[in-house]
Amino acid sequence: METAAHLHVHQLSRTVQRTTGPAQLSVLLIENEQARCMVYLQGAHVASFTPNGQADLLFMSPYSTYEKGKPFRGGIPICFPWFGKHPKRDDLFLHGLVRTKPWELREAIDIADGSTKLVLSTEDDEYTRSIWPHRFSLQLTITVAASLRLEMQVTNTDEQPFSFEEAFHTYFRIGSLQDCSITGLDGCTVVDRSDGNREYSQDGSVVVGGEFVRIFEQAGPVVALHDPVLGRSIRMEQENLKQVFVWNPGDEKAKQNPEVLDAWKDFLCVEQVNSGKAAVVLEKGRTHQSTLVVSSLPYAI
Repeated sequence: METAAHLHVHQLSRTVQRTTGPAQLSVLLIENEQARCMVYLQGAHVASFTPNGQADLLFMSPYSTYEKGKPFRGGIPICFPWFGKHPKRDDLFLHGLVRTKPWELREAIDIADGSTKLVLSTEDDEYTRSIWPHRFSLQLTITVAASLRLEMQVTNTDEQPFSFEEAFHTYFRIGSLQDCSITGLDGCTVVDRSDGNREYSQDGSVVVGGEFVRIFEQAGPVVALHDPVLGRSIRMEQENLKQVFVWNPGDEKAKQNPEVLDAWKDFLCVEQVNSGKAAVVLEKGRTHQSTLVVSSLPYAI
């Protein structure tokens, strides 16, 4: 995790500091008895999570640009209210409106069990309503312990129902793409976005050798990314997210992306998603919560 020794630091609790990162972006640094974590307030973007005695589970691209109002490449972007391209406008950023918004820090709490809890929030504004004409509020609760827990609450503060897509768009740091495998998706219907949306049924573990753009429908509650080179299995437990999206651009597409280039070999996105036919319809005044818990175990398959 980046050091903040030379920057202005504001201690928010025993385990949480607020400082500034690239482009004067506000950063929260969490260090407790169980793990370290870095969170940008822009996008409520978790940029690193390092359990004690282990390497960082998350990948941030060395080519990522850090600018106000522009998305970061890596970590855990929050996608809302659309996933992927906007259905009608190619000029808008991928994955929605909130990952480029500054979020508010509501609480920073040291828990008696040694963990740390952050509560961040954002809501609609004039700009978001000009693109997506609905009133909403989002709250993200981040609990940093031996595992990383993310709970996102979407509340409809509008006068009418709305439909939205959402995702935890997680980039995991890996040792070797070709050697990794993903379990927990056996039997899912797969839509291959890089092959004309061809559908098939997943048989056994998922192996990614290069370009891979596939969504797994009706995924179960637990998925694991097995990495023999780094000697760990990353366990993902989710609630109220019906799809898993597995993505890597592969060599050719990565060359065309200045924020990826040769770093495509160093990450694999395994994302928990509600999109398309799994989009959420939320009635006026109601709240939808989705949860993701990420933990690292010794390598096993």
